[in-house]
Amino acid sequence: MKKYRKKLIREKAVIAIYQKLLVDINEEEVREYLNSDKEIASNQEDYEYCFMLITSIAGEIEKYKAEVAKYLKAGWTIDRLSKMELAILLVGCYELLETEQGKEVIINEAVELSKKYCDEDAYKFINGLLNKIK
Repeated sequence: MKKYRKKLIREKAVIAIYQKLLVDINEEEVREYLNSDKEIASNQEDYEYCFMLITSIAGEIEKYKAEVAKYLKAGWTIDRLSKMELAILLVGCYELLETEQGKEVIINEAVELSKKYCDEDAYKFINGLLNKIK
């Protein structure tokens, strides 16, 4: 597999999936979002990989939600999670199940994104849940 700027791509994918969860963006809006980012738009391979990542998750979002839901504590539902936590979990879940990327890398970057975008202790929850997948 070609080397992509995966950290940047993951962050862009998380933000796009977050938008999808909030307002149900379509593929045209995903392209507009990616085109507005000079770093992603300047590299065609990174752009196409990021677009594929976002649309693959968005196209089967219920599948990945169900996978995440399997590992929630008893009595918890997907609806109880913040949209940003869920977006990070969906991207992480997709990568764990559908890519060859190392589990440690995927989880570490999900934890970093949760520290940047979520509540103070969300990273512990995200780390624990993603560790259970696959």
